[in-house]
Amino acid sequence: MDLKLRTLSAEERERTAEWIAGRQGADGSIPWFPGRKLDPWDHVQSAMSLALSGRREAAHEAFRFLQRTQDELGAWPSAGTAAVIFDTARETNHAAYIASGLWYLHLLRPETEFLEEMWPCLERAMEYVVSLQDGDSGVIMWATSGEGVAHDSPLLTGCSSVHGSLVCAEKIADHLGHERPHWRVSREKLAQAIRADHPLFRIQKTERFSMDWYYPVLGGPIRGDAALVRFQECREMFIGEGMGCRCVEERPWYTVAETCELVIALEICGLTRQARGLFEWTHNLREADGGYWTGMTYPDLLKYPPERPTWTAATVLLAADVLDGTKTPTSRFFRSLDGES
Repeated sequence: MDLKLRTLSAEERERTAEWIAGRQGADGSIPWFPGRKLDPWDHVQSAMSLALSGRREAAHEAFRFLQRTQDELGAWPSAGTAAVIFDTARETNHAAYIASGLWYLHLLRPETEFLEEMWPCLERAMEYVVSLQDGDSGVIMWATSGEGVAHDSPLLTGCSSVHGSLVCAEKIADHLGHERPHWRVSREKLAQAIRADHPLFRIQKTERFSMDWYYPVLGGPIRGDAALVRFQECREMFIGEGMGCRCVEERPWYTVAETCELVIALEICGLTRQARGLFEWTHNLREADGGYWTGMTYPDLLKYPPERPTWTAATVLLAADVLDGTKTPTSRFFRSLDGES
């Protein structure tokens, strides 16, 4: 593969950012589609892309939306709209991701005042997350129900994402002069559980999803030689040449967001050739207005599902930024999630 495979031009990035911005509500919310489902994790991902494109005020309003809608537990419903809640569960990776988003914004343009404004919201969210850590294993349970009952199992992808968010939360706390040593202890125990592939992660049987393959690298717990071995082990299971990354092992469905997250994880490990080749595939599902289809099935070339979510386009922009190397302050953001950088 040619290492000069293109990422996105400045004009293409602007068009995609404008497409995402046009779907943000007046209240700051960024749903998957206008007037439809919103979840906190994807909302933050979209806010990060808006900040990356220079739309800082729009990103601020996205975080203030979370500030206003945070519940007494410190979390948010898994899915809903401004008027209706679809899923009352409170997922730990959803609650934690606000830390990743806030630190990302701060790296783009340091603004201590905004971090101070958001600190109470962030602290409540992270305290909710660490309260669901199992003391023996170190895993963090994936959610509480709408009635506040904790689920009795973790998700590997969710815990890997939480790990990266805990790294960011620690950085924010240090920057603001708040000592939260128990966040570091929680993160270190979680990382150990992920590296050891704790048996509790297999209760939900999610290893058929590609995210369980690459997220322990993307979220920071697994890096170096262990990451390279991990990528080699399941490459043929999830990657299709010229197609991208499968969402699920047994289905011929290759998705843009998973492909772009894998691109970031591969680039972190120095697998630039593979990363750029996969990213090139995503251009097949780009529309002229800057939006991206969720994915495509092969060999019938069906766009499935026939939707263009905001967070998919946002993940493309974040991946393009990483592939650019050192052009922006955030191009190395994901590398730092190991907690050592």
